[in-house]
Order: sequence, then C-alpha cells, then structure tokens
Amino acid sequence: MDDASLRLRVAFDERIGDSRAELADLLARCGTTGGRTGYLAELAARLEVFGSAGEPSSTPILEAGAVGLEFFRRHGPEHARRHRCEFDFDTEISARYDTQRDIPLAELRADAESLESLCSDMLDARQDPWQRAVWQRVGGFADTLRIACDAVERIVFDKADAVHRLAGEADYDESGYEARLAVFDAACRHADADVADVLRRLGDELTATGTRDLAENRYAT
Repeated sequence: MDDASLRLRVAFDERIGDSRAELADLLARCGTTGGRTGYLAELAARLEVFGSAGEPSSTPILEAGAVGLEFFRRHGPEHARRHRCEFDFDTEISARYDTQRDIPLAELRADAESLESLCSDMLDARQDPWQRAVWQRVGGFADTLRIACDAVERIVFDKADAVHRLAGEADYDESGYEARLAVFDAACRHADADVADVLRRLGDELTATGTRDLAENRYAT
C-alpha cells in the first residue's frame, strides 16, 4: 500500500469513527436495548477482524437493518397527527434509508483486481523509469479503490446497524419517538455525507493518477 492509499484509509477511519461516536451517543439517549443478531452480527465480526466483510452489494446490508423502519411505519402517523402535519413513510423514511442501495461492491473490487493486473503487465513490459513510475502510480489506484469499497461497506453497515437497533414493540411516546427519529436522521445524514466524501476523494485520486479516462471508458454506456 502506497503512502497516498494509507493516508486515505486514515482519513476514512477518522471520519467513520466520528460518525459512529455520534450514533452511539444518540442510541444511548433513546435507550434502545436491541443488539446485533444473525447476519449483522456476522458482518460486524468480519469488519472487526478483516476491515472488510467482502459483501457483493450494499443491498443485503441495508435489508438486514430495515426491520427498524417498522417503528416509524407504526408510529409515524400518530406523531404527525399530534403535530398536525403530514407523514409519508415512503418519502420521509424508506427512500432516505435506501439511498445507498445497489452499490456494486463486488464489481468495484473486481475492477481493482483488473487494474492491478493491467499495471503489473505494463510494468513487466516497460523499462523506461518514467513510464514505470507512471504505471506504479496508476497501480496504486487499485489499492485506493479497494480502500474506498471497504469504507463504503462500513458506512452502509453502520447505517443499517443503527436503524436495526430501533426495532421493537414500544408504544408511542413522543420523547421516545423523537429520540429514535434523531438516530434515524443521523444515520442517514452521516451515510450520505460519508459516502459523498469517499466519492470525492476517489475522484481526486483518479485525477491525480491519470486514471480518470480508464474509469470513464470502463463505465461508458
């Protein structure tokens, strides 16, 4: 891993850590007692040990946490009635939760492998020091892409994990509803901002390494 990729990993770790800290604080305030089970527990263990769960897509991660949305489906109308406002579950809750759905993590990791293989072949065929330096820099982007995928996977997991903890059969209570809504809002807000930060930094690295044209050709339709 080159210095640029290492700095990127540190930047992602710090940002994700800050987001997790706020979510943990908000979850503590609303007194949720639900813990990780099944698939989410397995994901958490893999992320802790390997730094990546190796999931093919963001979709199953979000689906594992979606049970927490039912709290808002059940109590959102009553909360809106008491506050004399409208409530649209699909727009206000479901659509916001699904923003990071269908991110093709496996395809992006495969692209990183392909880029790494291409750079290896080019380095074998090039003797000129300047050309080798260029391809080594381009090859470093493969690490950057893998790091970005791992970061997005962790961001989506944190969102799903926080929302999953909101599940339960609690009766409607205004302060309790507001506390859970604060968790949901923070989970969505952090996921949106943190994924956008990953994409921005990835774009900057594409420009810096000269791989933007390769990426645009790869995803041209």
